[in-house]
Amino acid sequence: MKASAVHAGFAGASAIAAQVRKVLTSKPSNAIEDAAIKFIDTHVPELQGLNEAAGYAQWDMVTLGGEDVSKRKPDEDENVFKQRLEKLQGDYEEAANRAQKAILNYANDPNRASVIVSIYGDRDKISDEFLRRQVQLAYPTFSEYNIDPALQEEIIRRTNRLVMMYGDFTPVVSGRKITDSELDQMIRQSTDPKQAIELVKAKLNIGNHRLKGEGATIAEEILEVVKLRNLLARKAGSPNYYSYQLTRQEINEDELVRLMGQVKEAIKPVYDRLRLKMDLACMKRYGISKEDARLPYFQGGVRFPGILDDVMNFSPDGYFAGKDPRPVLKETAQLIGTNANDIVDKSDLFPRPGKNPWWYLFTLKVPGDIRSFGNIDPNFQHDMGETFGTELHEVMGHGVGYSLVDPNMPDLFKNLHTIITEADAMMMEDLIYNAHWLKEVLKFDDATVETFLTQGRQYRLAQQLVIFFHNYLLIPDFERELYRMKDDELTLSNVNKLWVQKSYEYLGIVIPDDRNEPDWTYKIHLATAPVYYQNYFLGQLVRAQDTAKINELSGEKGLFSPECGNFLREYRAVGESYPWFELVKHMTGKDLGVDALKTEFEKLNI
Repeated sequence: MKASAVHAGFAGASAIAAQVRKVLTSKPSNAIEDAAIKFIDTHVPELQGLNEAAGYAQWDMVTLGGEDVSKRKPDEDENVFKQRLEKLQGDYEEAANRAQKAILNYANDPNRASVIVSIYGDRDKISDEFLRRQVQLAYPTFSEYNIDPALQEEIIRRTNRLVMMYGDFTPVVSGRKITDSELDQMIRQSTDPKQAIELVKAKLNIGNHRLKGEGATIAEEILEVVKLRNLLARKAGSPNYYSYQLTRQEINEDELVRLMGQVKEAIKPVYDRLRLKMDLACMKRYGISKEDARLPYFQGGVRFPGILDDVMNFSPDGYFAGKDPRPVLKETAQLIGTNANDIVDKSDLFPRPGKNPWWYLFTLKVPGDIRSFGNIDPNFQHDMGETFGTELHEVMGHGVGYSLVDPNMPDLFKNLHTIITEADAMMMEDLIYNAHWLKEVLKFDDATVETFLTQGRQYRLAQQLVIFFHNYLLIPDFERELYRMKDDELTLSNVNKLWVQKSYEYLGIVIPDDRNEPDWTYKIHLATAPVYYQNYFLGQLVRAQDTAKINELSGEKGLFSPECGNFLREYRAVGESYPWFELVKHMTGKDLGVDALKTEFEKLNI
């Protein structure tokens, strides 16, 4: 069964591509349309090429040239290797800065900016909706690069430096350096309260890290970049960088705040019930008081709370131990009628010294060159349930979605709005709890599948509930308040205090009065991908509506079905031809709301 457009007025990729070609080859009806066509045809391909070059430079920077280049050689002295690694970090950071400066230099043309500003001001005279849409997408880039090129270049330089600082950080426990993944595993397994405090403090100490032991700390550097970003926003006519970025992302700030309030109100009661169970589990595991259970050290610290495994009496990790996710991803994509082979084969998925310890997807060329970046345990033993969920998120969600964009789309449409791709990514994580996927791909027996359908799905709902409050509600609210601070208010003490307040408001976690540390810096997005987390929040609302629609189309098999593949193929092929909120209505027949998400959480038996 083919997923069909459910909202009147939806044009598929073939129709859009044909309409765009027709507009480009027909005589424009007025001077504004003529100017728009010439501008897009002349300048967009040039900028696209520069963006691709910058993407490859960024890839080299986070992978340090890849395993062949940055892995220690068998006979290489440790000090020689360390020096070589530091040189690679510096060289690739410099190359990334040069590539991004080239973008600024190209876009920084007052004449070019004045042309797009004029076209955008008269966009209502453009009769074709997809030519008008291209103007809307081109306008922010070409009109605003000219705000203050030197300031923008400094922001890019400092942001790239923060990427390197995060990659350079190594946690220290009892005087011994360990990897980030080792630390996470120790936090999850710890039962001794003193050890738990030491481990979580080691994790949170990232904010005090200095690159090669010199210069500003990560926390200090972030606050300086926040000031620069706010200055850029004010020069662009926005009150702060948060509001500035929301406008560029086509997100209505008042609507975002309203939806966040609705979700918080709708699911806070069930979260509070889960919170109490987590407190009791902490008391039992660590032998601590009820008051101490609300300290940040005893519920997994800054990662998904390991204590949740105790509460729900389930963890997916053991079931996936020893399994390599790469062939699973390829087979999964094939069985729903898509393809992830190229994405997986080009990816950089295992940790190395100096390599950034996070997970990303790189859309170096859409749809032709898409890669995942991650840090899977090479022995496939630690946190493998979470790892499978993450790889399904990155490869099956982000990667496959981008790979389905029609290559005949104009350059400005060869993208997916962040909210749409995040919805796909979070949706694909749910395959872990799909009975047909577990049987057909993982070859789990009936008893194991039944466990996943009962205990596993309850665990998943509880995990999602915790993640919602830890990440999708707390982080956007904290970041919004961060950027609304005046420059003289942006001190470490004030920002640390804001984090304490928000942690208590959303999580019920009580940070001790004598702890004045930049614990908020564990979220790398605040440093290197600012004003991003609201996309996870909105993406979860979209995911819930998309999932409900796919279940309606496919029935029992849900996400693991050809209907799901058809749904993605139809609505991802159009790229960014439509604003994200219009595409949601095309996909689901409804405006974005909280009902589908609320219905899901009502199934959590807490």
